[in-house]
Amino acid sequence: MKKSIIKFSFILTILVSCNQKISKETKTSLISPLTSENEEILKENLKTIKLDYDFLVSVGQEEDFEKFKTYTFFKLTKNNQTIFIDSLLTEYEFGNKLFPIIIKTENNSFELLFEINNRPNKNYLKRLFIKDNKLVGQDKLPTFESKPIDINKDGIKEYAGFWDNSQVWGENNNLTAYNPILYYSETKSGLKLDSLMTMQRNEMIYGRFHGFSYSENYEQTISVIEEFEREIKRIKGN
Repeated sequence: MKKSIIKFSFILTILVSCNQKISKETKTSLISPLTSENEEILKENLKTIKLDYDFLVSVGQEEDFEKFKTYTFFKLTKNNQTIFIDSLLTEYEFGNKLFPIIIKTENNSFELLFEINNRPNKNYLKRLFIKDNKLVGQDKLPTFESKPIDINKDGIKEYAGFWDNSQVWGENNNLTAYNPILYYSETKSGLKLDSLMTMQRNEMIYGRFHGFSYSENYEQTISVIEEFEREIKRIKGN
């Protein structure tokens, strides 16, 4: 009986040890999914894009969809110092001349915005916050419709965009979603959502402000699309 207990304990110890090893390897692979061997293979096919302020983007794993190309390897450097690597299958696009956008803020800080393919939904922007050549944060913004313009003539330029493309439904396709246009002001501390302008302009389009997010819960009559498109043309300067 004693021998059986010892034998069982020995087997249990081996199993625990193996599980710990597997858990450690899994955790490591999530933190650093790009191995040195894979990075060497990628280097042979990387494309580089020079940006302002000495930033350099290297992209690889290209996929050509004829109308657009995507890249699932992304590396951002500045003065030969690696700042950010993304190899987690995020699909970066560089076909729109409006992007990337680089905004220099205070205290050696920058905001960099890159277009991300989000098919079948509308593309979005990944914003990277850089300070002293280090990534300190990131978030998402809607893709912008044009270069910034002074929309309300207050001396401050704004970008504008929306999260998704509207769909229609109902009898005779007479209904659509609430799809707010969001306005971002250029400030010394970076892009800031202009809440007041966003509320005012969307009240003009929809008759009432229902928040900053796309929603099919607030059904709109199809007639709002005409006012929506008129506002987009104004943003684009048409």
